[in-house]
Amino acid sequence: MRIQLTVLVLFCLCIQFTELPAETNSHAEYVKLVEKGFRALFQGENQTTIDAFNAALSIEPNHYEILHYLGMIYSEDSSWNKAVEVYNRSLELQPDNIEVLYSLGVVYFKLNQWEDALTPLQKVVSLSPRHARGYEVLGKVYVKLRQYAKAVKVLDKAIELKPNAAGNYNELGNAHLNLTAYDDAIKNFKKAIEIGPPDFAEPHFGLGNAYLRTGNPQKSREEMQIYQTLQKIAADHERYTRLTRVDPNNLEGWVGLAKVLMQQRKYKRVLPVFQKCIELAKAQNASAATIAGFHHGISQTFINLKYPKLAVDSAKTAIQLMPEHDLFYNTLGSAYAMLGDVQNAIGVFQKAVSLNEEQPYYHLNLSKLYDSIGQQKLAKQHYQAYQHFLSLREQQKK
Repeated sequence: MRIQLTVLVLFCLCIQFTELPAETNSHAEYVKLVEKGFRALFQGENQTTIDAFNAALSIEPNHYEILHYLGMIYSEDSSWNKAVEVYNRSLELQPDNIEVLYSLGVVYFKLNQWEDALTPLQKVVSLSPRHARGYEVLGKVYVKLRQYAKAVKVLDKAIELKPNAAGNYNELGNAHLNLTAYDDAIKNFKKAIEIGPPDFAEPHFGLGNAYLRTGNPQKSREEMQIYQTLQKIAADHERYTRLTRVDPNNLEGWVGLAKVLMQQRKYKRVLPVFQKCIELAKAQNASAATIAGFHHGISQTFINLKYPKLAVDSAKTAIQLMPEHDLFYNTLGSAYAMLGDVQNAIGVFQKAVSLNEEQPYYHLNLSKLYDSIGQQKLAKQHYQAYQHFLSLREQQKK
C-alpha cells in the first residue's frame, strides 16, 4: 500500500511539473545542469563540468558565479583565452567581484599579457586593501614590466600581509637587484632561500647575480652551482615522474624518483615511492642487497621526519637482509640516539666501525655519545680517530 501511495504521489508531482510554464521548466533544466556540473567538478571530470555549465548558461546566461567557476575550470586546463572570455562575461554582470578580478589578472599573467593584468589587479587591491594574493601577483607584474620601484612598494605590502611566502622575497630581491640596491637584494634572496622549499632554485640565481655585481665572484660561482644543481634535480624529477606514469612497473624509474625526492628533502612524498620500489623489486626477484637499500632509504626518511621508532624497524629489516653493510648500522645507531637509547646506539655504532674503521663520521658519532655519558677518555679517542681519518680523506681528494 505504501509503495502504491509513493508512486501515486510521485505521479501527481510529475503531472504538476509538466503543467508548469515553459519558463519554469527551463529554469529547472538550468538547475539540473548546474548540479551535474558541480558533481563532475568534485569528481575531477573537467570536460563534463565545462559541457554542463555551458549548457546551463545557454539557458540562463546571466549567472556571474557559474561563469567564474567555468573560468576556473578553463584555467585548470590551461585554456587561458577561454578563461579570459568567461571571466570578462562574469565581470560584465558584477564588475566589482574581487575574486573574478583576481582570477582574470592571474590568467593575463599566465598569458604574458602584463599590461592587461594591471587593471584587474589594481582594482583588486583597491577594493580589498588586505588581499595578499592580489599584491603578490601585481608585484610580479610590475617586475615583468620593469617598473621596479612600484614592484618594491607592492611586494613590501604583500610580505606584510603574507610574511612566509618565499616567492615574494625572491621577486622583491629581483626588483632591488634591478634598482642596484644590492644589499637589499641579497637580504631578500637569502630570506627566500631560508624559508623556501629545498628545491627553490631561482633565489640562488638572483643571489649569484647580486654577488657578481658586488665584486664577489667566488660566492657568485657557488650560488650559480647550487642553482644549476637544483635545476638538474628538477629536470630529473619531471623525467622520472613521467617515466613512472607511462610505465608503472619500471623499477629504474621509481628508484630514480626516490633519489630525486630525497635530494629535494620531500620526505613525506618519498615514503610511498620506496614502498613501490620494494613491491616491484620483490616481484622482479631483485637481489637482497637491492631490497635492503630500499628499507634503508625508508629508515633514513623516518629519521628526517623525526620518527625514530619507525626508523629503527626499517633499519633492522635492512640489516637482516644485508648484515655486513656498515652504513645500515650507522643509520640504526642514529635512530637509537634520537630515542635516547644510548647503550644500543653505542653498540651499533661500534659494529659500524668494526665493518669500516676508516669512516670518520662513525667515530664522531661514538665520540658524541661517549661524551654524553661522561666517558671522556673514549670520547677523546674516537674524536681523534675522526680527525685522523677525515684528514686522510682530505689528502686523498688533493
